[in-house]
This record gives sequence, C-alpha cells and structure tokens, in this order.
Amino acid sequence: MILDVINGYDRDLIDKISKLGFSRVLCEDDGHKIYDPSDKEPFPLSTYAGKESEAAIRKGKADVITDTDRNGFLLNKGLCSKLKENNMFVLFKFSSLINSDNFFGTYKNFLINGKMCNEYSVDCLFVSFSAKEADIKSPTQLAYFARQFGYNYKNFIKAQEDLLKRI
Repeated sequence: MILDVINGYDRDLIDKISKLGFSRVLCEDDGHKIYDPSDKEPFPLSTYAGKESEAAIRKGKADVITDTDRNGFLLNKGLCSKLKENNMFVLFKFSSLINSDNFFGTYKNFLINGKMCNEYSVDCLFVSFSAKEADIKSPTQLAYFARQFGYNYKNFIKAQEDLLKRI
C-alpha cells in the first residue's frame, strides 16, 4: 500500500497515477489542506509551509509540515519529539527537489531532515506532488526517494499507514 499526494485536483492525473500501482492518491488544495478526492466527506489535513516551521511544530498548528527545504529549516531532537507528541507528519515533495533553484542546498536539507525523522521515528511522507503528467513518479521511485534521504522502507510504509488511520 503506497500513496501519493498531488498538487491540486486533476482527475486524469489521479487516474494515471492510480494505474502505476498506488493504493491512494491524495490532493493538496490552495488552502493548504490535504484531502482524498474519492471520499464524499473530506478529511482535510492542514499543512504548514511557512517560515515559522519551528513555532508551528511546537504549537501543533498543523497536521503536516512541508516545504522545509525552501526555508533552510533543519530538524533537531527536540523538534522531532514535538512532531511525535503532536502526531504530525513531515512531507517531502519530489517536485521541490527537481524544481529547486538550489539543488544541492535542497538535497542537503532533505538528507539531514530525512535522517533525523528516521532516527526519531517521525512519520514522513515522500510524495511526487505532481501537477502534470511529466512529474508523475512510480511507487518504487518514491520508496527510493525516501531511502536516498535516510528514511528506511519500514518507516516509509508505517508513516503511510498512520496517515490512512487518520482518514
């Protein structure tokens, strides 16, 4: 069971992704909510992508912290503890790495944060965040994306299961 999160709602894109073997495809809307487009009653999970990621984590302001690569934000032991305590997820977007103006800085940030999350068992989602067909990644690519950044496969699957339990 592997899931992906895409940028916005596009039925054709969802169908193409589903054919690759994903069990669920979730969408993030402009209001920074993640939802399942197939559910009649949405379960929006709030996302935080601002510059004050540390404050958002400490206060438990969102369900999912994302775009840490844009702000050069690095996790530490205390923040990982708060993420677990507040039952929050960290979302790594493959598209952020590909579209980055500073590839090596983004790569370094993903590597440090991915390893910290793995070490402290913080739930992380590694997703394509596709907006168009050319950005689609397979389940194998996303699993390797997680592995590349220090997040093991067992935690990769566990994080997705934990997210689906909240739906």
